[in-house]
Amino acid sequence: MSIKGIELHPGHWKNTGSGANGLINEVTEARKVTKRVYEILQAHKVPATYFEDNTSSNQQQNLNALVKHHNADRDDLVVSIHFNAVAGIKESDIGTEVLYYSQKALATKLAAAISAASGLKNRGAKKRDGLAVLTKIFEPAVLIEVCFVNSRADVKKYQEHFEKICLAIAETLGAHIGLTLKKPVAASNKTVVAKEGNILVLNGVGRKEAQDLIRRACKEGVFDASYHTEERIAGYTDSELVSYQIAYVNRTVKA
Repeated sequence: MSIKGIELHPGHWKNTGSGANGLINEVTEARKVTKRVYEILQAHKVPATYFEDNTSSNQQQNLNALVKHHNADRDDLVVSIHFNAVAGIKESDIGTEVLYYSQKALATKLAAAISAASGLKNRGAKKRDGLAVLTKIFEPAVLIEVCFVNSRADVKKYQEHFEKICLAIAETLGAHIGLTLKKPVAASNKTVVAKEGNILVLNGVGRKEAQDLIRRACKEGVFDASYHTEERIAGYTDSELVSYQIAYVNRTVKA
């Protein structure tokens, strides 16, 4: 089968409790990564689509929705983006891995690319024959586990190298269908809004600048520095970051 494009979706549904929770939230972060990869592919005119499930309320509904969506055609590669977890908070590296059913070569390349871009430990490609997105979708598919949400070392590398990770994924996917990303794509300065559910999602540049504004507000005494610790700032959702930006403007702009 000739693959014509890339079909992307973040794992789970919009309820943040539907995925793994730790130092960061899987649902929130998977949507950020997937949207940025989609943005990069679009900028390079690589055929790609983005889908997120904002209607399901349980795992079976979610899996049914994903399978139904992707089985509407037969000529693309499906890429499911997730984050992994283990019990408890770990200080050490755990790493990145890519799950596959039939796409071992691509899974191996993706894991290596993410590791090289970020310094995350390469756990390699792992075959799985019991996952719906790998076995019940007619098109070839891979499932990326970017890193572990409860590894401090993993989360630090992920947050520091977010853009490099997204670019590495996009480059590897483009190459898989015979298209080369010839030059880096800078993250846009505008907010990216999901097509379904109208959920606000900041790209890498937006998140960094919003976080820097909170740090600035703490230094200026506008915000409470004892409350806005570095760990909290790193873990704020996009909605929280935007809310604090509005609060800063409201408190500092003279009437």
